[in-house]
This record gives sequence, C-alpha cells and structure tokens, in this order.
Amino acid sequence: MGTLGAAAMATLLTAVVLLTVHVPLATVATDHVVGGSMWSIPLRDDLYMAWSNNRTFYAGDNLVFRFQIGFYDVVQVSRREYEDCTTDDPYNNFRVPPAVVPLDYKGVRYYVCSVGNYCKLGLKFHVTIQQG
Repeated sequence: MGTLGAAAMATLLTAVVLLTVHVPLATVATDHVVGGSMWSIPLRDDLYMAWSNNRTFYAGDNLVFRFQIGFYDVVQVSRREYEDCTTDDPYNNFRVPPAVVPLDYKGVRYYVCSVGNYCKLGLKFHVTIQQG
C-alpha cells in the first residue's frame, strides 16, 4: 500500500477544508405548536405572549395552530389591527385546523382570533422571526 506524498496530502487537506467552509450546515425547521397544545381562550390574557417570548423562531420554522373548527380561527393581521383586535384588512385567514403557517422571512408577525371578543380575551400574540 502506497503512501501519499506531501503535495498530495496538502491538496487533500485543502479540499476538505474548502468543503467544510463552503458547505452550509443544513438547518432543520421546527414546528411550534402555538400555546403548547390548543389555540383557545386562555386562562391568562398574556399566556400566548409568554409562550412566544420563551421561544426563538427562525425563518423556515412553522407555527401550528390546533383549534376546534367553527369555534376559533387564526388571522394574520397588521400591528394596528393586532393592537385594536380588529381584522379589517387581514393578510391571511386560517379557518381549518390544524393551520400550519410557514415563517418564511425575518420580521414580526401578528396573529389574532376573529371570533367574538376572543382577541380581547387574550387570544392573540406576535412572533419575532430571526434569520434562519
């Protein structure tokens, strides 16, 4: 069995280093089940924000909303609509569970429930998405 010469070994080592540096690590998307279980009227009005604040969200992740069809929905809204609990001009509306919402870009997104006064009862939250 032959041995590699110094030049061949240096070339091989350089190739390995270049591949290691230039091949991005694969990231695995995370499915975040909103609230930890079900999207429903919370016992505390800050429950969903506390849940959101204790997690890190990356572009490429998904929000998963589990809720009872006909009793709840999920609406992606503007910051103003979020603060006012209105859905005058929503970006997206999800009425069929489970609603899987891709977080495909960095930034802040706002979600509310448009049924009854559920938003005012705390069925809303926002997420800050980091670059993946």
